[in-house]
Amino acid sequence: MPDAAQPLIRTLGAPLPDEFDRLTDADLAELDRLLRHAVTARGERLGAAVESSLQLIPRLMRPTVKRALGL
Repeated sequence: MPDAAQPLIRTLGAPLPDEFDRLTDADLAELDRLLRHAVTARGERLGAAVESSLQLIPRLMRPTVKRALGL
């Protein structure tokens, strides 16, 4: 596995399939960048969804619900 694959392996948290050996260093770097961006965007959307859903809970109960959710 080329050294350029190491950031992608860390981002995925798993070894890459053998077929990834055929990718160029630039391709591996771009794939890692896109994957990190997708993970960040997913986290932001999840955070927005949690905040939005908390608006459905009566105001006095929100602190208790947040504590229960670990927020």
